[in-house]
Amino acid sequence: MNPGEKPWGVVVHNDDHTPFAVACHLLRTVCGFDVEKARGLTAAIHQSGSVAVGSYDRATAESITLRLVRAGLRAELRQEVYDTQEVFSAERVGDGVLVKVPEVFARGWEPAFESLDRLYRVGSTARGLRWPRPVMTRRPLLRKMFPDTSASRWQSAMFRRRHRKVLADRALVNRVWEQWINAESRTLTLDEAGEWIVVFGQIRALYLLVRKATPLQFHTLAYLQEKLVQAVDPEAFAGPDVQPAVVEQPT
Repeated sequence: MNPGEKPWGVVVHNDDHTPFAVACHLLRTVCGFDVEKARGLTAAIHQSGSVAVGSYDRATAESITLRLVRAGLRAELRQEVYDTQEVFSAERVGDGVLVKVPEVFARGWEPAFESLDRLYRVGSTARGLRWPRPVMTRRPLLRKMFPDTSASRWQSAMFRRRHRKVLADRALVNRVWEQWINAESRTLTLDEAGEWIVVFGQIRALYLLVRKATPLQFHTLAYLQEKLVQAVDPEAFAGPDVQPAVVEQPT
């Protein structure tokens, strides 16, 4: 890749007719992956709907996409897709978690933190949702963010009212936001890493409601949570990792 050239990703989409073994075989033969990685990526495509299977220069990405499409897979070229190891890592070090986040990637997610902060701000105004864009005020939007905890809507409403300071905690969001922006290489305490897991989960829930995020961006948020959980609580993973090879930079 030429210096300064933005990477091109090969994104493979799930469909209802390609057998698992066929997709796995094509990832092995076309992309050159070993069996374990090809199986993991095929499973991730099935689970998340789409996964970027690699980032390359333009000519290589186009060649791989062409071969996949000719063999019947749904594949596309997409620019600004980066290797996961380049954009985020979390590793247990003693009693903490060492996280590494390049500034350009961290800044790309600032609109997500801003949206969450505005939602949790008392007196925030109505918002427009996805097409056909019905208008929703803060209270019903929070109700969708934190759904009913009881068969009784009244009991659920009382639960949200009693715990609204914890559910919609702006201080938590801003604390994680500040750490995230300045986390090019930073060691978090286990409690701080737990807070990151919580806030990324809330961003994912909010994006489902109000943002036109791509499947890759949803999968990126899940990936961030998974990497943090791996560092905080490795015993939570009973089986082998099934993770995308690359994630998308938000715009």
